[in-house]
Amino acid sequence: MFTFSIQCFNPINQNGFAQPHFFILNKGLNSGKPLEYPCPNCFVITTKNDEEKEFLYWLCWGLWQSKKFHHLHTGSVIPFVRLFEFKAFIKEQAATAFAEKKQYNKNVKALQQLEQLEKNYKQNLLLIMDAKRAIFQRATARR
Repeated sequence: MFTFSIQCFNPINQNGFAQPHFFILNKGLNSGKPLEYPCPNCFVITTKNDEEKEFLYWLCWGLWQSKKFHHLHTGSVIPFVRLFEFKAFIKEQAATAFAEKKQYNKNVKALQQLEQLEKNYKQNLLLIMDAKRAIFQRATARR
């Protein structure tokens, strides 16, 4: 099992992360979403090495995609996740995933492939939209 720390992000100390780290959104319906870059309402997770970072990043991504953080939401207008509840939940989920690391790694690899496929489809859709726009502009252009 590895050690990691989770704390509230403070913009004043944002240059002080020497260890591998990533951010977790903590307000709104997307609470729990892992982020590469900080935002005003986020937690920061720091790890000892890149392997731990990847493990926890994809764990959080999977939990966020499966809406496992929704039961932690508090607040009636803008839902948010409390730090101490988030820490306890992540530690529990990390222990479970670490105990079944072989299956977890297979699942992460499949998720990464699906994520890449989704990016490719989105890029293709953008190209198709541009082609439609170009055809319409050519058809309506005045000569």
